[in-house]
Amino acid sequence: MNKILLSLLFLVLAAAAKPTVAQDERSLFTLDDQVWVLFYDLPSRRFRSIRDAFIGGRTDDARRDLEVSEAFLRAEITRAIPVLVPPMTEVADRLRTIREQITAPETTVRDLDPVFARAHWLLSQHYLTLATEARDAGRHKSAGNYLWATAHHMERAVLWSDAKIDRKLLGALDNMRTMADRLRNGDRPERVYRDKPIDNARRTLFELGRYLDRKVWVQPVPM
Repeated sequence: MNKILLSLLFLVLAAAAKPTVAQDERSLFTLDDQVWVLFYDLPSRRFRSIRDAFIGGRTDDARRDLEVSEAFLRAEITRAIPVLVPPMTEVADRLRTIREQITAPETTVRDLDPVFARAHWLLSQHYLTLATEARDAGRHKSAGNYLWATAHHMERAVLWSDAKIDRKLLGALDNMRTMADRLRNGDRPERVYRDKPIDNARRTLFELGRYLDRKVWVQPVPM
């Protein structure tokens, strides 16, 4: 099953790595909704499984899911902007170290949550960058998919940081998902862009960075 999942993952990423205007929306994200869900939600599902397996003493299961999670991050690193490559690589390396030391007495559950939180935090910035690139290239459905993934990983970064989502942030995330759905499913993207959903997502990212005391690597919205 692992080999099948990894093969699918790398095929997915290869298909999406270098989209062209000619391809436009004939990309991975409009071919199969199930593949898209697997793509953006894989870390979330695996991270929960790793934690449960570790607590339950199922180290082989934890190792397997750590390997898949590391492979996902390393695949995404190949299409990340240069400034995100070093911190994403650090997280991938940390996942590998935890996998190799999963049975060591000094490895505890407290080693897991911070790296999971940081992975989600960096993925939110990665997908926001891809959403911006898709918008600028006129690939509006892909922009919507990436915006949805941005909201997902921002939310998970908060949860794995053991922080609370206040009403303002919850509203911002809900609005991001609404705008993402309108881009994914609508035929008038120019109406959606009037509300500047991607720029607003970037501002929310910087506000969340201050709230969580985490570094934002992407550029702020020009004033």
